[in-house]
Amino acid sequence: MKFLLRNKLVRYAIVPVIAFVLLVVLGGGWYFAGVLEEDGLRVDNAEPENSVTVVALGDETITLKLLPDAEEDALAISARWGLSDGLNYGQLGAVLSDDDNGITREFNHKIGGFQVGDELYLDRTASPHEPPLGTNYEEVVIPGQLGEFGGWYIPYEVGPGHPELESDVWAIFVHGRTSNRDTSIKLMNSGGIHSLVIDYRNDEGAPSSESGYYDFGTTEWEDVEASVRYALDHGAQNIVLVGYSMGGGIVVNYQLKSELADRTVGIFLDSPMLNFGRTVDKGAAERSVPPLITTVAKKFASLRFGIDWEALDFLSQADKIDVPVLLIHGDADDTVPIETSIEFAESSPHYVQLHAFKDVGHVATWNHHPLQYTTLFEDFVERVR
Repeated sequence: MKFLLRNKLVRYAIVPVIAFVLLVVLGGGWYFAGVLEEDGLRVDNAEPENSVTVVALGDETITLKLLPDAEEDALAISARWGLSDGLNYGQLGAVLSDDDNGITREFNHKIGGFQVGDELYLDRTASPHEPPLGTNYEEVVIPGQLGEFGGWYIPYEVGPGHPELESDVWAIFVHGRTSNRDTSIKLMNSGGIHSLVIDYRNDEGAPSSESGYYDFGTTEWEDVEASVRYALDHGAQNIVLVGYSMGGGIVVNYQLKSELADRTVGIFLDSPMLNFGRTVDKGAAERSVPPLITTVAKKFASLRFGIDWEALDFLSQADKIDVPVLLIHGDADDTVPIETSIEFAESSPHYVQLHAFKDVGHVATWNHHPLQYTTLFEDFVERVR
């Protein structure tokens, strides 16, 4: 009798605990699904927020401090970075000192100037947000499935001492989430081929998708296809695709789906988002979200926002890519797990060549190693063109 009573008491005690745990998991999953919508799915073309203030200025140096509550890891990292207030622009170099007075870095004015007290933001592009002064480029309009969107066409110009180069190979540059054409300024007009730097759906000035969400490559690839068709109609015979972050996933899905994929002779990927589910897992882990709650959140996200996680897994089809791929990824990437790039390279070693960079963050290899990065791109293009 005592044994039965004890069992009943245990059951009565366990039921509330199970109910509480279930409530926490379901509630946490519902909440994190909402965070995923707000921070991941929802289109964000907002201007960057200021994160630093100018403490001192020298002829070739600048001293900066973080604004209260601002987070900006790049401020203390010796790499090439941009500094702007949205109008004026400068380029940061190596860190020279870091003390209570602020962080002093090498500095090169590009446009306008700054004053002590100015509040600014750091910019990964590290170049004013238009093609460099003197660059021969054309603003073009590309007809797409949802409507027209814009791009820059930059014809490759043969400089002194260069042989004449064929003009029938175009590079098409595809930026990542919350980014824009500026991402490609570092490489356009490189490699001896023409460049087409594109917008796509949900970019500022481009058509909006019906959902108003980023689709992480499942629909945006159609805009890459429209861009390839534009290039072919204007003299291109072969295409080199260049994709950054989410743009890398867009490019890979284009190559898997498009009827024009046979025109691709090479793919250059920087920190590509090849499996959105794995990217969400990493983001959740960075926020210390328990894996069980992350799994439940992804289920809720499918129900609430229509996410098809399987369709967003381009990594599982990586072995179908049958053109040369040069893959760049930093091992300190806190956005897209480098493991997905490693798996991509391992799944197709005949085609995919991975260059992993130590202590480099998301889409930041050029900032740390600009010459090596550019040389890798140019050598790759020379090999596949």
